[in-house]
Formats: sequence, structure tokens, C-alpha cells
Amino acid sequence: MSRCMPLDRAILARAVADSVVVASDPDVKTANRTYWERSQPWTLSVVDAIRKHPDATIRSRGENLFAEPTAPVPYFDLKTALLESASSEPTQALFEKAWQAECMSRVGYHLGAKYEPQVPAVSAAELQNASPRPVGGGRSPMVTVVIPFRDRDTQGVRLRNLFACLLALQDQSIPRHDYRVLVIESDESARWRDTVQPYVDQYLFAPKAGPFNRSWAINVAVTNAAEDSELLCILDGDVLVDRDYMARNIARLQRPGTGAHLTYRDMSCLDEASSSAAIRQRLHGGAPDVDVDRLRAFQIRRPPSCSLWLRTEAFRRIHGFDERYEGWGGEDNDFFFRLHLAVPFDTFDDWLLHLHHPPAATVMAGAQKVNARIPWCSWRPEGPIGQRDRFVDESV
Repeated sequence: MSRCMPLDRAILARAVADSVVVASDPDVKTANRTYWERSQPWTLSVVDAIRKHPDATIRSRGENLFAEPTAPVPYFDLKTALLESASSEPTQALFEKAWQAECMSRVGYHLGAKYEPQVPAVSAAELQNASPRPVGGGRSPMVTVVIPFRDRDTQGVRLRNLFACLLALQDQSIPRHDYRVLVIESDESARWRDTVQPYVDQYLFAPKAGPFNRSWAINVAVTNAAEDSELLCILDGDVLVDRDYMARNIARLQRPGTGAHLTYRDMSCLDEASSSAAIRQRLHGGAPDVDVDRLRAFQIRRPPSCSLWLRTEAFRRIHGFDERYEGWGGEDNDFFFRLHLAVPFDTFDDWLLHLHHPPAATVMAGAQKVNARIPWCSWRPEGPIGQRDRFVDESV
């Protein structure tokens, strides 16, 4: 047996069940297709070992979970069977394979004991019924939260998520004047301006048809409206934050020798039932945080920028995001690498709840990612970044 494997058999049984779900649930591809593909050699080896296990109960329960990876009962049934057989040599060998998958895969899994798969979906219209609270007052807040946004083809799901994000940011434990919330929408028209504007301190529109350019949108927001803040929070509009989110992360950047940080290690990509349950608990129920035992999620391990905090001077120093990136993917890795080289960088272990939405349409081009041609850390802008008229001709 591996000397580095944990002695807690519950951890190992969970690693087996998690591997089966990651190997078999088609929805994992929408969380991160690249990481899922790279996980397959390890997770499929666990499935193969289950199918060869001499214990008929483990084999049948493994097949049940493989056939119904979204169902809670087969998941917990397999874990129970594994614990009952934990001391056997075949199960120990299975645990070793699962532990290797657990350590090597960039995709994990979380299924809370109180998860309910049949939860009515929350709509954008339902959240719009919430009255917007007073926005921040005064100029030069300590932090500007920058949220890049586009929703043109998700039937309002991303808009729903944005509303949830904004309402959670209104419900914080620090004075509202300490931070500014800024949404920058980039599209061929200001599609959601009138809808979003009452819920934010500032709304900006960056005209651009064609593929979404998240890098340029963030640069537009920072250079045009956020440079008077000492700190920046670059936040994905699909993230649901807790009540102490702002206070906790400001305090982290008040420590000596800290230039930037990620608030999380793993991004928990919730399914739709969990997303709606989390929204209802946090916003309708007024809870300071979400009970993660009610959630089901694929956990993407160490993604680079869904909830990124940094000093504004550090953003300037590395010339912001690389504006050559178009579509979804790659720009956050590149920015993370350059920022990590420029300033002292920390990573914390908060839960990051990423609300469910349809997958991005412009991640792959043919057999490779759309931005694979751009060399890492090669951004050397020849002029000012964040020019709002850069794509005006394309948007006409």
C-alpha cells in the first residue's frame, strides 16, 4: 500500500465514488473540458478496477453509479459497500488507484448529504423583484469590484447569475462606501444596461460584436473607472459570495508583503438544482453563507481568476490583461502567470460557488483552443490598454 495514502477509509471510499462520477457524468465537460480529458486515464482506471472487483456488490453498485452519475443514492450506496469491504486486498488495491486519481486529476467532485436534485429553478425575473439597495457613496473607494459580463444566448441564465452576484455583493458586513461595484458589459449593443444599472455603482458599455473579449473589457473598466481605488477585485459574474467576502479579502491585502491573492483553491461548479438552492438560501433566506452540504458540484482545482484580488498598481505594472485573447479561455492563465511573477501572491481556501450556466460557445476552434496561438506572458502593448473605441468599427 502507498505510504502517502491517507488512513481514513472514508476519504478513500469517497475518492473511488468521485472518480466514477467524473469519468461518467457528461456535464463535467461543461465545467472544464480540458481538465476532464486529462483526468480520464486515472478515473477510467478506477472504473475498470471496480468492474474487475471480486465483490459482486461493489461491481453492481459501481455500475449503478456509472449509469446514473447524477443520482445521490447510487453514490452513497457505493461508498457504503466500499467501507464494508475496506480491509480486503482487492478494495485496498482499488483505493490505491482512486487515491492516484484524486491526486492527479484537476477535476474533483462534491456531493453533500442534504443535496436535493429536484429544486425549482430560480429565474432572472424572480431576482429582479428584489429591490436594489443603496449603492456606494463618495469617490475613491478602497476597492473596485470589476465584473465583466455578456449574455446574448443563454436565455437569461447568465443574467440570473449576475443578479445573484450583485445582490450578494449588496449584502456585505462592511460599510457600503468602502467598495464600488462596477459591471462592464461588452456586446454589439448595451443589451442589459437598463436592467443592470440600478443594482451597481457604475455600469460601463464596451462595444464589440463577435467573440467576447474578456481581457479588453476588464482593461476598459479599470482604466476608465477604477484607477482611483487602491485595490481591485476581478470577479466572475457567476460567483455567489458570502456576507463577509469583502471584509475578509480586504483584510488579507492589509497584511505586509501581499500584492495579490486568489480567494479559493477549487472552483465549485454547481449544477442547476444546487445553484437555485444556493441562491434561495443566500438571498431569499438572508443567510450569511450557503450550506455546502446541500450542494452538488464539480470542483475545478486551482483555476486562475474567478475571484482575484490585487493592488491596482500591480495591474498597471503588468499592463493589465492581454487583449489579443478572444472567446473564452487562456487570458486568465496568462494574467495569473504574469501577476505571480510581479508581486507576492497568496492563495486561500474559501469555497467558491460558481452558478450553473450553459457552456461558452467559443472555447474551441477546430481541434485546439481558440487562443492556443498566443505565447504565454508575451503581452507587450504598443499603446494604451482599455481603449473603449478599439472595436467600434466591428460593432457598427
